[in-house]
Amino acid sequence: MSKAFHLEILSPERTFYNGDCVSLMVPISDGMLGIMAGHTPLTAAIVDGEVTFVKPDGTRVPCAVSQGMVDVSEKRVQLLCESALRPDEINEEAERRQAKEAWLKMREKQGHRDYVLSQLTFAKAVSHLRVKQHNT
Repeated sequence: MSKAFHLEILSPERTFYNGDCVSLMVPISDGMLGIMAGHTPLTAAIVDGEVTFVKPDGTRVPCAVSQGMVDVSEKRVQLLCESALRPDEINEEAERRQAKEAWLKMREKQGHRDYVLSQLTFAKAVSHLRVKQHNT
């Protein structure tokens, strides 16, 4: 049996998960970061994407997260993010609409701040759609 560590996935709205797991994959700016028991302590920024973790019973749990941070200590991992959603909580139609609106706004002539906000909205919607499609 694999060693387990305590995982907390928290967003401002709720505690998404609080329990043991044996492995965790989180999206960071240059790829994916894998974490298992005994991982070197670290703190890293996470980006919009899919987080997956495996519970001690072997159950794989996927979720879509928005930017935040992961903090790894000796026996605990805390993932703090803007939002965390199960695939069944993602409204595919609404995410497609948001992605389209953001894409159209990015094509308009606008200030840098508005362009970056449009990019972030687009990235978040596309990330949610990937998680929804990958896990249904």
